[in-house]
Amino acid sequence: MGVSSTEPSSDDTFGSTKTGSVKQDETFYFNTVVFLVEDTLFRVPRHPFIDGSDLFRQMFELPVPDGAQEDGSSDEHPLRLEQIKQTEFRQLLKVLFPDYTRSKKLPKSFAEWRSVLRLSTMWGFDNARDQAIKSIGAMTMDPVDKISLAKDYDVDEWLVPAIHDLVKRKEPIGVKDVEKLGLDLALKVAAIRERLTTTHSSYPLQIGDRQVSHLDFTASIQTMLGPTIVNANV
Repeated sequence: MGVSSTEPSSDDTFGSTKTGSVKQDETFYFNTVVFLVEDTLFRVPRHPFIDGSDLFRQMFELPVPDGAQEDGSSDEHPLRLEQIKQTEFRQLLKVLFPDYTRSKKLPKSFAEWRSVLRLSTMWGFDNARDQAIKSIGAMTMDPVDKISLAKDYDVDEWLVPAIHDLVKRKEPIGVKDVEKLGLDLALKVAAIRERLTTTHSSYPLQIGDRQVSHLDFTASIQTMLGPTIVNANV
């Protein structure tokens, strides 16, 4: 038995468009935006920027003057992101659009996740920022670099463990450490490192490498940082 079908006429196919009865699907009709970053154009759906960042949502809600083209509406009228590197922006897009990349791979290296942390912090993408903090936090890093990064991007939860690692480090606080930490914090860390005492006269102090792997400086570090930072590490 054959199956017959009736093909709609050209008028039937496009007639609803002509009468204005076609509507946009609430879920699968994407409004895109074109960004210009350095010399590269990026065209992506707007919704992750609207849903994930108050800054971008407010930007897209700004009224467009009569007769003007909205920034981001086309390649000819892109939304320019000044002082942003395209390599950084691409890493953030990998997190915002993980299924759109051909390899479907998130950032991997420290430098890539640092780009995500920087831009997500700057623009208020909380979910992307949380992913970057979790990924970087799992990496093995020099404690001074981690403290510096925590200060730059307000990642309070890294401070106590990273300072603890620095306090227990064999090498003393050096000039490069001071440059990264700032003089005030470097002096405070140095003061904690000096808080060593003997409890038995049979264990005199000796010249040599620091043997502090068994010591816990957490309480001293928490006192130094204050209650605001300490609560973030609880």
